[in-house]
Amino acid sequence: MQRTPAGIRLGDFFTACGENFIAGPLKCMLPCGFDLHHVLMESVILARFPRRVKLLGRATSLMMRWSLRNQILIPLVAIQGIAVAAITLSTARLATSRVERQVIDRLNGVIDTLGHANFPYTAGVLAKMRGLSGAHFVAYDAEGRVAETSFSTPVGLSTRLDTVLTVAHLDSLGESPTVALGGTRYFATRIRPSSRPHGRSLLVLYPETVWRQARWDAAWPPLMLGVGSLGLLATVTSWIAHRISGRIRRLEQQVAFIAGGDFREVDLGRGRDEVQDLSRSINRMCVQLREMRRTIEQSERTRILAQLAAGLAHQLRNSLTGARMSIQLHARRYPAPEGDRSLDVALRQLTMTEEHVKGLLSLGRVERRPPADFEVDRLLDDVALLVQPSCQHAKVVFERKRGQVPIELCADESGVRGAVLNLVLNAIEAAGPGGRVSLEAMTERDGEGDRVAIVVSDSGEGPPAELAEHLCEAFITSKPEGVGLGLALANQVALEHSGRLSWKCEDGVTRFSLAIPRTVRSVEGASWAAS
Repeated sequence: MQRTPAGIRLGDFFTACGENFIAGPLKCMLPCGFDLHHVLMESVILARFPRRVKLLGRATSLMMRWSLRNQILIPLVAIQGIAVAAITLSTARLATSRVERQVIDRLNGVIDTLGHANFPYTAGVLAKMRGLSGAHFVAYDAEGRVAETSFSTPVGLSTRLDTVLTVAHLDSLGESPTVALGGTRYFATRIRPSSRPHGRSLLVLYPETVWRQARWDAAWPPLMLGVGSLGLLATVTSWIAHRISGRIRRLEQQVAFIAGGDFREVDLGRGRDEVQDLSRSINRMCVQLREMRRTIEQSERTRILAQLAAGLAHQLRNSLTGARMSIQLHARRYPAPEGDRSLDVALRQLTMTEEHVKGLLSLGRVERRPPADFEVDRLLDDVALLVQPSCQHAKVVFERKRGQVPIELCADESGVRGAVLNLVLNAIEAAGPGGRVSLEAMTERDGEGDRVAIVVSDSGEGPPAELAEHLCEAFITSKPEGVGLGLALANQVALEHSGRLSWKCEDGVTRFSLAIPRTVRSVEGASWAAS
C-alpha cells in the first residue's frame, strides 16, 4: 500500500473522501466557512469519483424538476386516496357494527327466551337454541357442575366460572373473555335465568372464528369497492394528467423547433381547450415568424441588389450614353439608305436598356422622382415601339388595344414605363413562338377610389403553382436563364404608388394588372408607407 509523506495510506484517504462525498460539495456551496483542506478534498473526489459526481448531479436535476404531470397527478391521487379511504373505512366499520349488532340481538333473543322459560334445559333444547343463534350453550347446576350442553361431542369444560362475566343482557362480544374448547376459541358469557333456582346458570359460547368471519363478510364488499374505486380514479386521473402533460410536452418540443429555426405549425388536435388555444397562438407565431424571415430575406436581397445597382448604374449610364451618342453621330454623318431601320432599332434597344437600369435604381432606392401628369396611352405606345424588335425575333403577335377616352395619370412616368416594359417582355417570353400578347389601359373604381389598370395579357401557360406565393419577390424565377427581377421591379413600382400588382390565369390566358391610383400623394411618401 502506498503512503503519503505524512504516513497516511492512500486507500484510507480516498475512503474518507468517499464518506464525505455529499458533505464536501454542500460545504462548497456556502458563501463562507470552508477552508483549503475542504477544497483539496473535493478536488480529489472529483478526480477519483467522476461517475458518482455525475450521477449525483443527474439525481439532483431530477429532484429539482417536478413535471406538470406529477403536479396534477400526485395531489389529486392523494386527495382521492384520503377521501376514498375515509369513506371505505367508515362504511366497513358501519357494516361490521351492523352485523355484530344483529348477532348480539339474535343471542339476546335466545337468552331472553331461555331465561324466562319454564321447561328444563335438556340437550335437545340447547341444540335447537344453537341452531337458532349459532352459539353453544352449557347449563350448570347449583354446585357448578355441567348439567347439559349443546356440544354433540364431549369437550373439556371447566367447572370454574369465576373468570366468566355474569350479565343479564349482552352488549358486545368483543369485550367478553375467550375460552378454548376442543381447539376452538369462544367468547364466553354467563347468565343467570330468572326462572331457575338460585345458583343455576347458563354459559353462552359464541365461536370467535364465526364472529370474525361475519365481520369480515360484512367489511370486505365496501373495502373491495373502495379499492376498486381508488384504482379507477387513479387510472383515470393518471390518463388525464398524462394526456395534458403529453400535449404540453409536444408544444414544448414545437417551441424548441421554433427556437432552432423550424417554423412548422403544430397539429391542433381535437380538444377544444386552453391547450388548443395555446397551440393556435404558437401556429400564428410560426406564420408571423415565417413571414418575418421571408421579409428579412427579401430585404437582404433588395439591399444587396441596391448595392450592386448603386455601383453599376452610373457606369452603365455612362456607357449607354456614349453608345447612344456614337450611333446618333454616325447617323448624322452617314445617313442610312431608304427603308433601313437598323440604327433606329439599335437606339430603341439602348433606350430599353436604360429603362432596365432605371428600374434597378428604383428597386435599390437610389433615385426618387416626384410624380407628374402624363398620358397613359402615350406611355404604352412608347413601350409598344420598344418591344417591336423583341416580338419580331420571338415570332409573337403583339396587339396594342386602345380605349375611346384618353387616360391621364399622376405618377412617376419613368418608373411606370419600366414596370410595364418588364411585364410585356415577360409576356413575350411566356407566349413563345406563335403566341399572342396584348397591352391595354383602363380605369376602374373600388372602395379606395379611381385607379388606372394597365393590363398585359399573353397566351402562355402562366407561372408555376409552386411560385405563385413568392412570384413578386426578387430573384424568384422559373426560367433557367432568368434573373427574377422583372416582376419584383413592377411590384416595387406598384407599392411605391400605393397600388397593387395582381395576376390570374383563366381560359388559357394569363393577365397581369398594374393598378395605380390616379392621384398619388408622393412617390417618397408611398415608398415609405410600402416599406
